[in-house]
Amino acid sequence: METRLNYKILQNSPDFKKPKPELEQYTTPVDITLEIIKQANSLGHLAGTVADFGCGTGRLAIGASLLGAKVTGYEIDDDALKLAIEYSNKNNLDIKWVSMAIENVSESYDTILMNPPFGSQRPGADAIFLEKALESSSDIWTIHMAETREFIQKLVEENSGKIVSAYKFDFLLNKTMPFHTKNKKTKKAILYHIASLR
Repeated sequence: METRLNYKILQNSPDFKKPKPELEQYTTPVDITLEIIKQANSLGHLAGTVADFGCGTGRLAIGASLLGAKVTGYEIDDDALKLAIEYSNKNNLDIKWVSMAIENVSESYDTILMNPPFGSQRPGADAIFLEKALESSSDIWTIHMAETREFIQKLVEENSGKIVSAYKFDFLLNKTMPFHTKNKKTKKAILYHIASLR
């Protein structure tokens, strides 16, 4: 019963109402969120403090919280953060929400979960997130486009990190931005588990 209830809370978590193209706001699909938190949880990575960098409307943070993690969600867009706060309050989830650019985060966490900007609208945005994550945590679970694999590998190594595992999957992008020409588009993405060796 509890598992079904938890899944329902995750499944009904909010999408962006008006996604901002410049922030590359795409809600992490529920099935992918579930896969990330299951993988992280199986390794004990949700047992301590967890941060969701660029949490958007909070889906990854909500999923981690449902599995018992002590979660902080960071987001620069107050409209998205408001949706996350309202939904977590409504479902009595104890999540700390912080309105802050990732560059300004100074706290450290046991684990970081994130679906960062892919860097297609803001070149280098994905690098900013990854570099800060490697500074802030020993274990990072992050999603990036498959075509950037060599770039991610190089960036991780240059920042004293190691890719522990990489799972390729289909990331469904719905038509949510003015420049989208198709109702749905599938991109190849990779879920990385990265360890910081600092």
